[in-house]
Amino acid sequence: MKIAIDLTPLYKRRITGVEIYGIEMYKALMKTGHEIFPIFRKENTLDSNPNAQILGSANRLIVENLLLPREIRKGGYDVVLFPIFPPPFGVYGMCGTKIVPTIHDLTIFRYPDMLTLGAKYYLKPKYRHALKNASLIVTISESVKEELLGYTDLSVVNWGESISSDLQNIHSRINESLLSKWSLTPHKYLISVSTLEPRKNLKYLLGIFAILVKRDPDLKLVLVGRMGWGRDRELERRIRDLGDSLLFTGFVSTDELVNLNHFARAFFLLSFYEGFGRTPLEAIACGCRHVFVSDIPVFHETMGTFAEYLPLDSAARCAELFFKHDFERNNPVKIQLPFFTLEQNVQQKVKQLNNG
Repeated sequence: MKIAIDLTPLYKRRITGVEIYGIEMYKALMKTGHEIFPIFRKENTLDSNPNAQILGSANRLIVENLLLPREIRKGGYDVVLFPIFPPPFGVYGMCGTKIVPTIHDLTIFRYPDMLTLGAKYYLKPKYRHALKNASLIVTISESVKEELLGYTDLSVVNWGESISSDLQNIHSRINESLLSKWSLTPHKYLISVSTLEPRKNLKYLLGIFAILVKRDPDLKLVLVGRMGWGRDRELERRIRDLGDSLLFTGFVSTDELVNLNHFARAFFLLSFYEGFGRTPLEAIACGCRHVFVSDIPVFHETMGTFAEYLPLDSAARCAELFFKHDFERNNPVKIQLPFFTLEQNVQQKVKQLNNG
């Protein structure tokens, strides 16, 4: 098969969740034996694939709505994958070309009040169109697959997720001195890694931490990730009240992420909705042995027994469970699934692209 994959969203973007997914899908496709044509905006920053197609404009709107449909029209591809953002309107109905988007979660439909204007008026119509007109929908967990069945009559397949392959075999990268950048002491801080946006439930996490830090005034909470959107006066007040106990790192390098996770006393992610939840798995891969996540179905699916589950209705109860936790107990670091299921599933299920 002649398979194209849209990697234009990688241009000059911080590499976070959906971008990592797109990169890992591309790497997996390159091992299938099919002809793979990555489509980039302005530059290929990943490899030297001679089949790479470079779209010359830096303007996202021009690329997505004019140049990308033109490239797909002339390319004669059997399948075009959209692993990061939904396909443009102009790519459907091309004879012999199957359009296959990945839908990571249903935030855009379930929580419209939490969307940016761009997501609400630019991306949401494209997702809605994809759910009616794509050849096949790929998603990343059984939880999202079940949700999607209520929004589309198309075939939906779960290919799973992967943490970044850069986080395999991290032992040689452990370097406590990297913590000095933030004046952190090993095991004297908690960590949370995510884009700081509403569904990640940061306000609730800060409410829990406010209780924890009263008992242990030397404890810090490290928040890793880019600032997202949404203003909340209560959240801003809590941030002010916690003062120097909070540390916002912004985007960090892979080596910094490895060590911040590795030396943390515990990792927290208390989202009230996720499509998969990759960052707790990254924390385990980096050697963080104590992971606390919200008690929602997708985390039970992806984390299994490798996490502690916290309720979303009582900060006091969460703090009590934290203090009762046995931090001397060491969870095993290596687990079979779901760290690298995306690569395995692309290898095994790429034929669905031909049959879907």
